[in-house]
Amino acid sequence: MLPDFRVRQRDYLLEIARLLTEELDLEKLLARILKIAIEMLAGQAGLIALKETEGWRVATAHNIPPAFLSYLTPLLAEEKVADLDVTELNRMLKELTYTASMGLLNGTGIALAAHGQVIGVIFIFRNYADLFSANDKALLGSFAGQAAVAVHNARLYGQVNIEKQRLDALLDSAADGILILNADLTIERVNDAFERIFGRTHDQLAGTPHAEVIRWARDPIGVPLEEAITDGWPLTPNATLY
Repeated sequence: MLPDFRVRQRDYLLEIARLLTEELDLEKLLARILKIAIEMLAGQAGLIALKETEGWRVATAHNIPPAFLSYLTPLLAEEKVADLDVTELNRMLKELTYTASMGLLNGTGIALAAHGQVIGVIFIFRNYADLFSANDKALLGSFAGQAAVAVHNARLYGQVNIEKQRLDALLDSAADGILILNADLTIERVNDAFERIFGRTHDQLAGTPHAEVIRWARDPIGVPLEEAITDGWPLTPNATLY
């Protein structure tokens, strides 16, 4: 039979593995990761700080007094704090927690690292005097590795969504009709101008073969798109813009 520590480790790693495949909303994912980490270490409160370009930022917190968060948020944004590594940040958080709670809280933190890069830190607080054991830290460490991958993936997903929104806005602001085609030359997207020109909506056109929508009144000048693709377009020298 597995020791209690190993059973807990297995169960929490299974939970984070499930989150890896199910949750791509960064805010919801961070809240769930923090909740699991607090349960895992029998803590009473916690926070996750993410390393951004401009410095550290509290991304989610649980059972942290608003006054403490209000003090911590601008502190993390200070230039001297922005350059702290995880060890130094942990030391600072422990000192702040001890002082703010008049010695009633102790805490431990561990880095969230993905692809060799630190992207954040999980910090867990307890309101009793027992120190965090080696097993506690090992359990949090094994959990943090997978949690970091989940956070990294959710961030990438968010960035892709932002870029898609920018592209959509750019396309819809264009006065020319624009088609975006899939690899099989079916329509993936049309912009607003094309809808007006063609008289059909995006939903009506999506999935329709390009050849059924674009019909030439007379033979086009140059090589038709279908023939160009057969010849290796767009990876050919001096590729034509279609």
